[in-house]
Amino acid sequence: MSSKASRVKSRRCDIFHLKNVIAVILLALLIVSHSAYAFKATVAKTTAKVIATLIDNSKALADDEIIRLAQLSDEVGGTKKVGDELGKLNLPEDVLEDAYIRIALYQGKISRSEAEGMFQRLANTDGFRTTLRKIIGNNPNGTKGHLNELRIADDAAKNGYEVVSIGKKFDDGLKKGLTDIDIVLKKNDKTFIIEAKDYGIGDNLDIINYRKDLDTLIAYQKAGNSDAIPIFSMTNKPIDPKYLKLLQYEADKRNINLIFGSAEEQIEQIKMLEKIL
Repeated sequence: MSSKASRVKSRRCDIFHLKNVIAVILLALLIVSHSAYAFKATVAKTTAKVIATLIDNSKALADDEIIRLAQLSDEVGGTKKVGDELGKLNLPEDVLEDAYIRIALYQGKISRSEAEGMFQRLANTDGFRTTLRKIIGNNPNGTKGHLNELRIADDAAKNGYEVVSIGKKFDDGLKKGLTDIDIVLKKNDKTFIIEAKDYGIGDNLDIINYRKDLDTLIAYQKAGNSDAIPIFSMTNKPIDPKYLKLLQYEADKRNINLIFGSAEEQIEQIKMLEKIL
C-alpha cells in the first residue's frame, strides 16, 4: 500500500474515532442533563410536599411565594420585611399562621409532622403567630429559644392544658418597655406562668438577667394574678453545682418553682406541681 493510501486510511480512522468520541460525549451530556432534570423535579416535588398548606383556605399563599418570603427572611432585617409584606395583604389569622409555619418548614427549622401537630393544637392561640414569626429570622439563638416555647406549649396542649398565651406582652414596671411571660397555661382552675430558657449544656445565664426574669414573674402575680403558679424552666441543668445552688436560692427566695428538662419532662414536672400546690 502506497504511503498516500496509508495516510488516507489513517485519516479516515481518526475521523471515525473522533465521531465515536463526540457521540459518547453527547450521550454522557444527555444522561447528565436528564439526571439533573430528574433530580430537580424530585427536589421540587419534595419541597412542595414539605411546604404544602396546612389549612383549607383559598387565601393561603402559593408555594413559590412561601419560598420567596423564606429567602427574604434570611436577609438583614428579613423578619420585619416579611412581616411588612404580609401585613399589607390583610390576610386572616389562620392564613398568616399557615404562612409563617410554612416558611419555617422551607427553612428546615421544624419538621412537617411537628408543624402539623402544633398547628392542630395551637392555631388561634394568643401569641402563636408572633412566636412563629420570631423563629424564621436569621438569629439561631432566637430561633432556638422561641421554638422551645412552642414545644413546651404544644406538649402542654397534648396533656390537656389550655394554652392561654405564648409570649404574652406585659409591663412589669421593672424593665424598659414591655416584657413578656413566655407561656401561660391553665388546667383545673390553676394557672401556670412560665419563663423558659434553652441554653446549651455548660452555658450559664447571666445572674442579673435571671433575677430580672424571676421578678417579672412575681410582678405578673401582683398584677391581679396572685393565684398564678410561677415557674422558671431550663432545658439543660447547669453543670456547676455552685451556680445551680445560686439559681435555686434566688428562685426559692421568691417562691418560684425551678424545673429542668425537655419539653416533655417539664410538663411531667408541672403535672406534679399541679397535684401538690
